[in-house]
Amino acid sequence: MEHYRKYWSLLHSVAYRMTGSMQDAEDIVQDLFADLQEKSIGQINKPYLIKAVTNRCINFLQSARKKREVYVGEWLPEPSVRLPDQNPAELLEKEETVSYAFLVAMSRLNPVERAVFMFRDVFGYHYKEISSIIEKSEANCRKIHSRIKHKLSGELSLTSRPKEEQQLAELFIASTKTGNFDQFARKLTEEAVLYTDGGGKVKSAIRPIYGRSRIYAFFKGIASKGRLAGHIRHVQINGQRGVLIERDKRPVYAICFAWSPECDLINNIYIVSNPDKLKRITF
Repeated sequence: MEHYRKYWSLLHSVAYRMTGSMQDAEDIVQDLFADLQEKSIGQINKPYLIKAVTNRCINFLQSARKKREVYVGEWLPEPSVRLPDQNPAELLEKEETVSYAFLVAMSRLNPVERAVFMFRDVFGYHYKEISSIIEKSEANCRKIHSRIKHKLSGELSLTSRPKEEQQLAELFIASTKTGNFDQFARKLTEEAVLYTDGGGKVKSAIRPIYGRSRIYAFFKGIASKGRLAGHIRHVQINGQRGVLIERDKRPVYAICFAWSPECDLINNIYIVSNPDKLKRITF
């Protein structure tokens, strides 16, 4: 199918950002095209497909709400991981790449808010276009976006800092090898938060860890127990530098950082160790 080849990557990027899951995104897009083959639709074009996949994502998220409410510990999106020197052509188009922190912010919004936030802040759509996708008035879309901005105020930095990201990843790797996290801790804000997602399948902190001193103690503690041991490498996690720890050629931790929008320090750290969310990582 011509539309499948032409629009699969775009539709998958929409579904991934909406759901935070590669597998769910693939299933939603596959189901959409399977349904299209069985129906006689006069005009199938890009706006039609984007609207269709967005509404399927909204329905999916509404039905998945209870499942995520009983999820063990913090739920974090599935990371998209590649090596720094991997061919950029294998990635989603540059304008469709958003930071992991952005995906986490998306996951805290309701389904309709996610759609508005994504189309406005990632794809740069006008409110008229967003209105036609989610079938709400332009005025309502503006109000929703304003509410999102207020909700996320002071939390999310959209600025890319490749040099600082590289230095931070190197510092973290050095800290894991020496067990000395003093210098790394100085890169955190006093109010920094560490989120871990083991999904109840591997040992991880059930609740977020708040504050620089507690995060420092957490890393000192798990490093002393050998839980950060393994093959450690620099990777790109959703377009930004992060750290991957592997054992027996299997990823066990994907770690990335989010900058404070107010200073040159880190305000959030994310650690994904749920094996279901790491199984797609292959090099």
